[in-house]
Amino acid sequence: MLELKGIHTYYGESHILQGIHLQVKEGECVALLGPNGMGKTTTLRTVMGLTPARLGTVLFKERDITHYPPFEIARLGIGFVPEDRGLFGDLTVVENLKVPFLNLRQRQGRRWAEVEDRIYALFPVLSERKKQMAGTLSGGEQQMLATARGLISGEEMVLLDEPTEGLAPRVIQNLIGAFRKIMEQKHTMLLVEQNIHTAMEIANRCYILEKGRIKIEEPMSVLCQRPDLLHQYLGIVQTIDSPSVNR
Repeated sequence: MLELKGIHTYYGESHILQGIHLQVKEGECVALLGPNGMGKTTTLRTVMGLTPARLGTVLFKERDITHYPPFEIARLGIGFVPEDRGLFGDLTVVENLKVPFLNLRQRQGRRWAEVEDRIYALFPVLSERKKQMAGTLSGGEQQMLATARGLISGEEMVLLDEPTEGLAPRVIQNLIGAFRKIMEQKHTMLLVEQNIHTAMEIANRCYILEKGRIKIEEPMSVLCQRPDLLHQYLGIVQTIDSPSVNR
């Protein structure tokens, strides 16, 4: 569904992505792993056209979108959930959800109630908070709202940047449960995540980035049993039990 070929992305003269190649197939979740500053967020921003590639090609469903503006990429059905969540704090939960819905090309043929029901089935707490201002939600609730917005705009695929960062363990488990339900619906996801434990609960495959280059591509179940790779690239000193989900 998504393919990056030889991507080179810069911030000014700083060469961030140095020849990235990766693929995300329809219906799978792929994780981008690695320490901070390796180019994971830049990869997502490049896909969305927020930091366009200087060299290389971004293909979405075999269409070259490398130089599309972000709003056109969003209208193709790619949703983006940034690390800062990007919510409108002075709008209610339901108003935040309606913003991406109004941008959908096919919304004329879809009823808002159907979209709303799907979102509230994934995140029941948002139904309870629908009239509450987004800026007054807890951190976990804000992340759920941001993810829900990404799913509405990302009918084909959603990009998630560090969705569990800074959240309490109980909240993370709730989000993981929602992500599993999303994957059961065969939604395609590209996930940036520092926490290997979270990524292994969700992702089918992973890429490890180091200094703007892909160093490793493995099924998540294989990576979890490779102490050499876990230590070298992620600083983990033991193997990790791989759950049955996604395997």
